[in-house]
Amino acid sequence: MVIKKTKILFIIICTLQIFYLFQFRSGFEYEIIKDPFNKNAGISSALSSEVIESRNILNKYEVDNFNLSKNLKENTYFYQRSIEFNYPLRIDQSSKFILFSINEDINKDCKILEAGIHLRLIQC
Repeated sequence: MVIKKTKILFIIICTLQIFYLFQFRSGFEYEIIKDPFNKNAGISSALSSEVIESRNILNKYEVDNFNLSKNLKENTYFYQRSIEFNYPLRIDQSSKFILFSINEDINKDCKILEAGIHLRLIQC
């Protein structure tokens, strides 16, 4: 009888440890598994808000290609993720649509199409 109670206690402790690991230690998010077949499932967990905003702005204006400002190109994380996440849109050095960071200065002869929280879309 004591051995049976010990086994049950051991199973309960192991189960609690597994829940603890999934909830607090692994960074696992139930939002991802809730709707796995959604096109945008897990995007906010995998990407920064700047990269997500770039896609929203570019899709709103239905551009075919775009360019990034010098400062955004130097940010290797943003540069790589924006290329990957915005595919099939391509980065083109001669594009008239340029993404700038919100705190960057722009040319006076360029027109601001959209200003978001982190980025601005400029047409030159």
